[in-house]
Amino acid sequence: MLITTAALAGTGGRDLSSEERASLASGALVSRPLSERRGSLNLIGGTSYQVIDAPLRVVWDALLDTQYYHRMMPRVLEARLVQRNADQRTVFMRQGAGPFVRAYYLNLHVREAQGDISFSVDDQRPHDVRAAWGFYNVRPYGDGKRTLLAYGVMADLNVGALGALVRGDVHEWLLKVPLTVKRFVEGSGRYIYKQAWRSAQAHAPDQRF
Repeated sequence: MLITTAALAGTGGRDLSSEERASLASGALVSRPLSERRGSLNLIGGTSYQVIDAPLRVVWDALLDTQYYHRMMPRVLEARLVQRNADQRTVFMRQGAGPFVRAYYLNLHVREAQGDISFSVDDQRPHDVRAAWGFYNVRPYGDGKRTLLAYGVMADLNVGALGALVRGDVHEWLLKVPLTVKRFVEGSGRYIYKQAWRSAQAHAPDQRF
């Protein structure tokens, strides 16, 4: 199932308010949580936004660097690239904590020219979650030396009655992805992607793929 950025408009994809823009400018994470019952699915997620103090190319490279997902994204215990071609990837993920660890495969559709990555659980492979889909989107921000990362997700993690006790915590870390990406990219990412960083800085403020 291909989920595009437009398809997630219902998860809060309206224009940013002046208050949200001010929060982003100050370095804060902006989140729009959403819970929804869709047929038999009990979905949680929403959208979140973060300004990252790094060039667009560096953030883009990090989002596609599966080997560092465990350092970049909340509660990821294992991530590995299973299959790839020009614009499609399949990634195995093991994520969670304690009794809520879940394993699944994600299909990624990569549109580099648009700065978009959409993802969804591969229903043809083993998976412990009932459903999940979402997107990443990167755009130049401000003076062209920073990047705005937008992220959207809706998921039924199949946590059952016990999981209802920690549903709020799970919902919170689901939407923290842009913040944890920011911390990784601005930290060790400066060394891991130093070549992309130098190249992008040499061409700033023209941040185009």
